[in-house]
Amino acid sequence: MTALAGPLIAVVLLTGCAESDKSELVTWTDEHGRACTGSVVIDADDGDREMSSLDCDYPPAGTRPGRSTTTPVPR
Repeated sequence: MTALAGPLIAVVLLTGCAESDKSELVTWTDEHGRACTGSVVIDADDGDREMSSLDCDYPPAGTRPGRSTTTPVPR
């Protein structure tokens, strides 16, 4: 093996096999009747989910929140 072969193989292994994390927008109604939206990042390695950008608001008077949904974030 040459002096560069070891580091070159390490770079290929680290960059070539990594899956990217996924992001989804999730909406739901909480226990207080608020319509909530959050951005969820799903870890590609172990499937752990982490929520960020949480926003909950009461619906306008006379309306009810829609059904809960999960949608992939547009690229």
